Amino acid sequence: MQRFTSGLIVLILAVPLWAQKIETATPSRDRVVPIHTALDHLTVIEVGEPVITVATGSAAFKVEWRDNKVFIEPTAPGVSTNLFIWTASSRLNYEIESAGEVGKMDFAIDYPKPTPPAAKVTNSSGSHVGGGDPAAKSSEIEPMLGGRPVHSELVRPSGHGVDVFLKDLFEQNGTLFIRYQIRNNSNGVYVPGIPRVFALNGVHSSQTLVGRENSQLSEAEAQKLWAQKQMPLAILDGKLRSAQLAPGEETVGVVEVKLPSPSQKASVLRIDFSQDGRGPVAATLVL
Repeated sequence: MQRFTSGLIVLILAVPLWAQKIETATPSRDRVVPIHTALDHLTVIEVGEPVITVATGSAAFKVEWRDNKVFIEPTAPGVSTNLFIWTASSRLNYEIESAGEVGKMDFAIDYPKPTPPAAKVTNSSGSHVGGGDPAAKSSEIEPMLGGRPVHSELVRPSGHGVDVFLKDLFEQNGTLFIRYQIRNNSNGVYVPGIPRVFALNGVHSSQTLVGRENSQLSEAEAQKLWAQKQMPLAILDGKLRSAQLAPGEETVGVVEVKLPSPSQKASVLRIDFSQDGRGPVAATLVL
């Protein structure tokens, strides 16, 4: 009887481990996949083909890859960031949550092998039919390496309102993706919605913007700007992880905009969100 009881205790203690997840996913360049991590633990992403390169937005996560496997280990609490993985046929997008409980972490995310391309057929002229051009695929992948972080060191939390922090920019073929974080420090529920984006033309400022490329201006700096004209940019897509934020909550989002033509190129953008109880909520970006 005593031996049976001991075995039962071991079984009960082992049950919470089943809460840790091993998932099978389908690759999609149009989806952002959340990843839950835990300190002193590895999360493994195993894709169906060799990894070409990876990029992440924070040094608080140790990210390594080998063949078709990517290893993620958080090194500090309270930090979240994004992660991109490029393979020959796809780009995979992730939002890495700040390190949490071991029982809720993602142990592994597995992807099936991609469907082999159609066999190439050589016609009489010696050109290839089907299967795609490797050089063309390479030209599609290379621009994806141009993502750049936004510097927001001078932006300070308000402590009593809604704060927006711009995180990353990714530009390709006249389209700009802006990744941002919203934190609700107010006392009420905030519904951010998809922001509107304006290009500021003929910008004048009492302080120089030279050397401030890829930077978010503080509220005080933004108030010193004067623009001859502002032009709304077409919003192509936008996604938010959470549609509304209770006091103290935060979320991340991405908005995709069509950049102005070269003749109308602007160096400053203003991103406007829904107002909170105190007034306008906006972020100013120097491109």
